[in-house]
Amino acid sequence: MTPQTSYLSQPASQKTTSLLRRALLVDSAFSGLSGLFLMLDATLIATFLGLETPTILTVTGVVLILYALFVLWLANRNPILRPLAWVVIELNALWVIGSAVLIFSNLVPLTTAGKWAIAFVADIVTVFAILQYIGLRRQA
Repeated sequence: MTPQTSYLSQPASQKTTSLLRRALLVDSAFSGLSGLFLMLDATLIATFLGLETPTILTVTGVVLILYALFVLWLANRNPILRPLAWVVIELNALWVIGSAVLIFSNLVPLTTAGKWAIAFVADIVTVFAILQYIGLRRQA
């Protein structure tokens, strides 16, 4: 019979790596699914958001899928490359800042529901960035 190792009995370095790795994996899954959703339902989402054309959503969907593949690759590295983990955190921060600009600048005529949807996604991305930051800092 093989002894099982629980999370609590793992060394601290494995626990923190696990937090970073899990945060990256969930970020990758969320980004990939969001990208796929944006590509498949761009017209419906554009109408919901108040956009005239779905083109930007299709492009965003492709970029999100590429980002998701990069984050998945990074999460599966052993060890996770710290400089690239910082890049992911910074990209997430830029996504949140860009979302705030979209919501508050009125550069794009978004519907009220569209603004709330963008804010909700930005909140999720903020949580990813915070978890990744904590995981990365604990790893040091």
